[in-house]
Amino acid sequence: MLKKINHFLATGFYSGHLPYAPGTWGSLLMVVLVFAFPILNNIYLISALSLGGVAVANFEERQTGIKDDSKIVIDEMAGQLLAYYTLPLTTPVLIGAFVLFRIFDITKPWLIDKVQTLPSGWGVMLDDILAGLTTLIILKIILFLI
Repeated sequence: MLKKINHFLATGFYSGHLPYAPGTWGSLLMVVLVFAFPILNNIYLISALSLGGVAVANFEERQTGIKDDSKIVIDEMAGQLLAYYTLPLTTPVLIGAFVLFRIFDITKPWLIDKVQTLPSGWGVMLDDILAGLTTLIILKIILFLI
């Protein structure tokens, strides 16, 4: 039972099983959840999802034997949620953060690619957390300048 619950969480309520770009599906699921339930955009959930995601991803890797399996999207969900922290949840911000986060998550510039080499769940989660943080900082600057 624990394996099934962990897999459900690791795959973002099974969104990681959708075809083509599972990480994008996991990120998009978080966009929809934040739009529908703005209360989710808080530091407590971001922290719980990020830290809990380390344990969930670690357990999933041990169960499957696959390092950073593309079906694991709890990392994208945590990073996408972090990208919205303290931002106004307007349609342009929701879309902009989604696009920027996906760009940083896919291209993994600068330090983002380095943390992916960390062991187990840490490597799975931290690159997406950094991609989310980078997105948040850029959007904060843009919104300040507008």
